[in-house]
Amino acid sequence: MELYPYIYEPDKSIEVYQKTKEFFTSNPDIKNKIEELGWIYNNIGFIIPQNNENFWSGHFFPYTESWDEIQISYTLVCFGLYKQAFVSLRSGLELGLLSVYFNINDDGHIKVKEWLNSRSTPEANTPRAEKIWKILLSNGNICKFNKKHNLKLTYDNFGYLHDYVHSKGMQYSNLLGGIKGNSQTFEPDVVTNWLKGYKDIVILICTLHLLKYPIAVVRFDYFKKFGIDWPSFGEIPGFYIDQITKILPEKFIADIEKIANEDNETQRIIHEIDTLPDMTEKQLEEQIILLEKVHIEHGEGFIKWLEKQEKLLVMLGVSEFDNKMKSRIKILKNWATENGFLESKRKRLGWEIK
Repeated sequence: MELYPYIYEPDKSIEVYQKTKEFFTSNPDIKNKIEELGWIYNNIGFIIPQNNENFWSGHFFPYTESWDEIQISYTLVCFGLYKQAFVSLRSGLELGLLSVYFNINDDGHIKVKEWLNSRSTPEANTPRAEKIWKILLSNGNICKFNKKHNLKLTYDNFGYLHDYVHSKGMQYSNLLGGIKGNSQTFEPDVVTNWLKGYKDIVILICTLHLLKYPIAVVRFDYFKKFGIDWPSFGEIPGFYIDQITKILPEKFIADIEKIANEDNETQRIIHEIDTLPDMTEKQLEEQIILLEKVHIEHGEGFIKWLEKQEKLLVMLGVSEFDNKMKSRIKILKNWATENGFLESKRKRLGWEIK
């Protein structure tokens, strides 16, 4: 559909999108890198503690908004809206910094309120970069690491993203520094430059979160202490650490691990967890049954749940359930029957379209 005098049209975006997909198909390493960075940035959220005091408080909002901006930036790249993609990258960067800024003293559930609610007060204004970095560097771990690796300089080098916001000449305009046709066009070099900026942002924001919550790099068998119901205090599984290590500059993880070993709060938490008794098989099974009850009651219902378990059995090439699973099924079937949870919640409430 053409609308005159508009030249940046949805149909042209679709054309660029098709060329972008072809580019990714021809360059799987680039596509895989974007996917890898996405998983890492997504997993940063697990580092930020969630507890009864701060749950649903908004302390998590700067991170989620940052992750949204990163995803939107990728979508804009796919459609050839490159200048706007860099603008969203900048927003993702700034919001990622705010995630650590508001939570720097573990009172983000309080500090974030004015800003979160968009109030007409000075406290509600988004702080300038100078103030953000002053607060970030007030943290001993970040300050120590910054003296060695100069994270502040890394941030300063992102100044070029600001240039896209105000179109600092042709290079940072929708012309991308050259002469283009009267619509968006596919520019592979710009995609490559965008990916470099994306990677650098993920590295910086991830590093700052690890320094604020260094317990994240401590490899500990939390499963034997908590089973499948881990409290959220900044810990992440070992394979998340492996993912992160792959993209961080040399010696970053080693230096953060050293900081974790010297961090009194981190060592206190690990010591307290280590003194807890190991989970028994009975306790673990009770956890699993409780979790399955939640899925059955609020989601698919017992019948669909059992069908999925049977399909999984076939996929694994196993002829029948073991005795533990048979016992679990019996308990859940009796419970679901007694409480009317055999069918899905949507069907029970009459929401399914017949």
